[in-house]
Amino acid sequence: MERQERFENIPKWEKLDKDMLANIFKKLDMVDVIMGASRVCITWFLASHNKTIWNTIKLNDFDSIVLDNPSNPHLQDLDNNNGGKHLNSLREILTEINKFSRAAPVEFFFNANTNVLEQDLAIISNGLPNIRKLALRMQKTQNLNSFTSSFSKWKNLQTLIIAKFTRDDDDLKHEFKAIAENCRNLTTIKITCTLDQELANIIVGKLPNLKSLSFRCTYVSVEAVKSLIFGLYNLKSLNLSHCIFLKRHNNDVGNHPLHPQYYINFGYKQWGTDEMKEFEF
Repeated sequence: MERQERFENIPKWEKLDKDMLANIFKKLDMVDVIMGASRVCITWFLASHNKTIWNTIKLNDFDSIVLDNPSNPHLQDLDNNNGGKHLNSLREILTEINKFSRAAPVEFFFNANTNVLEQDLAIISNGLPNIRKLALRMQKTQNLNSFTSSFSKWKNLQTLIIAKFTRDDDDLKHEFKAIAENCRNLTTIKITCTLDQELANIIVGKLPNLKSLSFRCTYVSVEAVKSLIFGLYNLKSLNLSHCIFLKRHNNDVGNHPLHPQYYINFGYKQWGTDEMKEFEF
């Protein structure tokens, strides 16, 4: 009888304070909160909607979401990597994030191995208009209007980390121009895109308030670098430490393919790190 009374006095998980549960859920991967913890009971479901959980979204879990890495399509071999664990589609998770977060997120970081499509951006831009810091990798867009529409909703975007997957992809100048025209509050950019005079002109002409700029694992034209230095009056930090400099004419920039290891190194080692602290996540 006494033993039974002691057992009944032990606090139950479903009766934990919701704020305490929210602090625990912050330690979990987002997918585990959405597909796991939130489905345990009504108390956990309500706690999983606490806005403090969703201020920063990091989709880093390697074996919960189907990754679409064009340069490594066998990255998620079910037999070798995740033991047959169920994988959720990225679009399904993004839709659920919209429901749980209720427009709270201000930082959103995609997995380095996820090819983010225009449809993915449309989901989060419609539901999460307050994004200020964004990191994504992509190929050339198939629908530039849709891409532009998504970024037009992020008027408060201040920090952007954007990369392509392979050297064979277009250099994303059209996409970057669309971003620059719609996100005038951008002050911090990290990009893997060949820096030639055309891109330098876009940056100088569209983003005069830029303060920090980091080019990673790519070719840069010396003349284009000069244009940035002399044209961006508010620029305080310029990181070119992982780039190859070309002195020849701009038309030759990018005609010499980079070794694939450059992209592998960026995706696995430098995606969330940088010599400049504002680019770390």
